Amino acid sequence: MAMHYEYEQDAETVFELLTDPDFLVGRCLDLGELEASCEVEENGDDTIVSLTRTVERDLPRVLAKVFDPVQTIRMTETWEPDGQDAYKGSYTFEVVGQPVTVRATFELYPTDDGCCYAIDHSVKAKVPLIGGQVEKFILGQVADGCLAEMEYVEQHFG
Repeated sequence: MAMHYEYEQDAETVFELLTDPDFLVGRCLDLGELEASCEVEENGDDTIVSLTRTVERDLPRVLAKVFDPVQTIRMTETWEPDGQDAYKGSYTFEVVGQPVTVRATFELYPTDDGCCYAIDHSVKAKVPLIGGQVEKFILGQVADGCLAEMEYVEQHFG
């Protein structure tokens, strides 16, 4: 599922915010997550963000039989430069203790009016009989969460 969001700020400014551990933890908590912790490290030209979050979700009845509504998510995101004032990367997040993995590739690049953050998600749930339902539900949750996070960034700049 592909999404994009345009910002009036330049790509470097948005990149600095999206790789700031204090901002990321604050964003998680402000958006209603129960707990969050983040570490950011540099590895050559790459920036690696490790974010752990505890979330609570309202689950559809069929999924509530299989999943706990309170879940811990571990995400590892890698950013790398992609030409002048642009970045690209990918992330993987897993739902701890569940056979669910979300992957994404993303880009942050300059536009005439600022920059654009584009991301494409995929979900894999290894759950017999209901894997498709799980994937559809999680993809919807990811889309809603991603949009809320992108809007939060925009609101930060005011």
